[in-house]
Amino acid sequence: MSEALKTAGVDNLLQKCMKVKAGTRALIVCEDPALGWYDAGASTLIKAALETLGCSVSTIDVGGPDGPLPENYEAQLAAHDAIVYLARIGDQDRFVDKLPGKTVAMLYARDEKTLKSPYAATSHDAMTALKKAVDAIARASTRVEISCPLGTRLHGNVVMEDEIEGEVSVKRFPLCVPQPVLTRAISGQVALTRWLTPTGSRSYSPAAVPIDGVVMAKVSQGRIAGFDGDRTRIKAIEEHYGRVSDLFGLDKDAIHSWHAGIHPACFYEDDIDADPDRWSNNIFGSPRFLHFHTCGSEPPGEICWMILDPTIAFDGVPLWQDGRLQPQNFAQTAMVLRTWQELPALFSAPRVPVGLPG
Repeated sequence: MSEALKTAGVDNLLQKCMKVKAGTRALIVCEDPALGWYDAGASTLIKAALETLGCSVSTIDVGGPDGPLPENYEAQLAAHDAIVYLARIGDQDRFVDKLPGKTVAMLYARDEKTLKSPYAATSHDAMTALKKAVDAIARASTRVEISCPLGTRLHGNVVMEDEIEGEVSVKRFPLCVPQPVLTRAISGQVALTRWLTPTGSRSYSPAAVPIDGVVMAKVSQGRIAGFDGDRTRIKAIEEHYGRVSDLFGLDKDAIHSWHAGIHPACFYEDDIDADPDRWSNNIFGSPRFLHFHTCGSEPPGEICWMILDPTIAFDGVPLWQDGRLQPQNFAQTAMVLRTWQELPALFSAPRVPVGLPG
């Protein structure tokens, strides 16, 4: 590991993403490392960096997203200007501004190793520029076509929500996905395999359902129109949708939106089967995956479809090709790569582990 990477990720978080200044009252919300999602090293690095910047720093320990919160949790949030979530509860209700006037960041760099990797160190400003360029390409397009090697075939009109400064009230770090594209005007089929996983918005059990082989989900104008494949696998899928939709009062056949990852350095070194929920909610920012937000007509939906190595073409021109972003194919993204000189090397680097064999 280079010396530069040892601090670049934390500096990028605090100075570029959160723009923390001296005198800021900062709170780090730390999930119990024993749960396997975050390690203690990440919070130690961030706390030390905040103190070096001249901030007053507090920490509060929490459990998983479905566990009880400390009695002083809300009071601690109210007493601080900047909040760093090293905890999955930062993802809960992320489309609602729960903490107006505060700077809040949700970390997907969940451990010390990731904070010291190119995933966290790549300039947040550069990734923001790339995200905006990808958003602009989608917004200016009329038609989209989506495919994958397992047989996904979708096509239809591009529909997006109104352009806003941020789609969520919590800053994502690292920034790794563009604004979601709504599905209400696309139809076709989606190849489902390996696992159905949560979107991270709410907690439920079982969190994931295995899919041996491939089941085709039929899509009609942004709604699930049925499944083709082995009846036993389909039964398990349908029962899962029934449980989750009943639990939260959701439209089980609604497919709200989709987006694909834009950060080539997003990696996952563990095996998907060890914890498919953790895998899905870590690797979603990789260009090798497109994910659909399903089971719910409001953002983001509760059940995720993860599509490996997608090809996504806007008005006939691929922006993703076999799981690789193709920024050279559009003027907007090509300009970002010319402006931010660290990005071309990032996009030409060898592929990193994504939790799958091979």
